[in-house]
Amino acid sequence: MMVQPVAGRSFLATFALVLVAIAGLFAIDMFLAKTDRAESHIEATRLFEEGQASLKNGDPLKAVDRISDAITIERDNRDYLRSLASAQLAAGESADAQTTLAGLLSSNSTDGLANLLMARVLVREGRAADAVAYYHRAIYGSWKVDVEGNRRRARLELIDLLAQQNSKAELLAELLPMQDNAPRDLTARVYLGELLLRADSPPRAADVFRGILHESPSNSTANLGLGEAEFAQGDYRAAEKSFQTVLRLAPDDPKGRHWLDVCRELLQLDPTIRGLASSERWRRSLTLVRQVRNDVDSCVREDSSEELKEWASKADAALKTPAKEPRTADDDFEANLDIAEQLWQIRQKECQPQASNDSALALVLKRLAR
Repeated sequence: MMVQPVAGRSFLATFALVLVAIAGLFAIDMFLAKTDRAESHIEATRLFEEGQASLKNGDPLKAVDRISDAITIERDNRDYLRSLASAQLAAGESADAQTTLAGLLSSNSTDGLANLLMARVLVREGRAADAVAYYHRAIYGSWKVDVEGNRRRARLELIDLLAQQNSKAELLAELLPMQDNAPRDLTARVYLGELLLRADSPPRAADVFRGILHESPSNSTANLGLGEAEFAQGDYRAAEKSFQTVLRLAPDDPKGRHWLDVCRELLQLDPTIRGLASSERWRRSLTLVRQVRNDVDSCVREDSSEELKEWASKADAALKTPAKEPRTADDDFEANLDIAEQLWQIRQKECQPQASNDSALALVLKRLAR
């Protein structure tokens, strides 16, 4: 009757030992697995750091190899994958970089760095229009560190692209947030003002340059930018003063000298400047006709269009008109302007080489055509 309890206790003891052994083996297995993972992580980190160093030292192909090896160990490491795409792009492997980034973005479309890298890939492939959308996703995407700084740098990169593409409306749209949060660095603010000029927004550019000059009146680059902004708005007298300031601060500045000369010539040529007497307006309109006619004279040929010959004849007739009395000068003022404008437009179409767009003559006629 006492055998069964002893046998039962023996079974339980054996079962307990088996459980302890299993637990021990499991613990050992977990320890070994953890150790293996730790060693694998250390190896992946070593390979990744070697790849980063190679990329920094100008060897992107070696960087691709090392980072790829790191990824075979840690396949889902997004930092490694982003760095791989960067190395592939630097190595000229745009298609591979695009594939790597497409995988990253398929799992997280808001990844700021991945979107920025994809934009760079598309620019490299000559697909600037497609790159713009990825730049926007980078600007408003998620970043692990320095969120505002990375977003600002992405926007600046997009701005540089749009400036190169001469996409004025899109450029202005990106510049406005920059103006609202203008950097304190004077060099960056001067660049912002220059970009606003390129985006055909001279009033905003003038505001930026005036703000700079309030803090740094002797900044010759800001004075030049202000002069160009004033000139673009037709305020030639203010522009003349700004260009004079540029040459006082930097006597050898070629742009300042050029624009001051153009400004002075234009102030002597433009017949629409306020305050001119009727006779002076007429005289200047006739000067416009004469200058355009002289410019066209070099390209009038036997095979020139009848339209060019017709307007050239009208110019010749106008130039033979005797001097006007003040009370009659306005009679031919508009007619002279029309002749100058029409002849200039035909000249631009038929004559080679094209006339300079920043000459005083071209600028006056451009203004009249508005």
